[in-house]
Amino acid sequence: MRPAVLFLLILMSLHSAEGVEKNGRGVRPLALACAFVASTDDPWMPWYNPAGIATASLLKSSVCFVPEPFGMKELRTVSVAVVLPTPIVNVGIVLDDYGSDLLRESTAVVGLGRSIEKTLDLGLAVNIGILSIQRYGTATTVTVDLGVRLELGESISLGYCWKNFGGATIAGVGESLPQTQTLGMRYAPHRLARVTVDLEKDARYPFVARAGVELHVLDQLDLRLGVSNFPATLALGFGARMSGWECSYAMSTHPQLGLTHAVGVSFDIRR
Repeated sequence: MRPAVLFLLILMSLHSAEGVEKNGRGVRPLALACAFVASTDDPWMPWYNPAGIATASLLKSSVCFVPEPFGMKELRTVSVAVVLPTPIVNVGIVLDDYGSDLLRESTAVVGLGRSIEKTLDLGLAVNIGILSIQRYGTATTVTVDLGVRLELGESISLGYCWKNFGGATIAGVGESLPQTQTLGMRYAPHRLARVTVDLEKDARYPFVARAGVELHVLDQLDLRLGVSNFPATLALGFGARMSGWECSYAMSTHPQLGLTHAVGVSFDIRR
């Protein structure tokens, strides 16, 4: 355990009152440094851009486990994501539990996505979060995200997500929650390669630039690499598929806090 770091995280939570600030979730996005806003047809899209679930044609589910973020088991994270296609609108759900009895964040995200035209997808996500800090009590937040995806051709698409677009505040406290806007691009220069780039802006912080590369080395194996600038991180990982199942691994670095490892399992169900 690193008590100084854990104490700092608690102070940051109290000071910013962010509680459910949307850090990365999902093994595949984590391996791409969370450059994911223009992606599509993935169960973790409600977390990044709800418009990305609009094109899902299969029931998809994924589990992500981060045993010791930054080497601290007190920050253990377990997340589950599901996307369900329906004739009217596709539905995505993410459930996330982060931390321990000392500091715990629990989040539920419910996203809706629909294709308006063949090249245009729209999405909306409602995030309900509970932040509990020992001896300080509990705070509840409800925020809404808006998302858009635009296909510019067979190989390139754009994505945009405005998180907490309504400017929600902490219930009973009145302190503003963070608002971020992210613009991203996904480019497939070859059927075996994808490049993703995101540019994110939070009014309180500098621009964050993220980029990821995903290579389909074999029919059953994907290799992933990602970088970001704030903080300066490097991520990498892989996904191994067989019969509708995928086992994934991701590792990311933090310049001050060290390594974080994540593992996960995903599967598709044909209806």
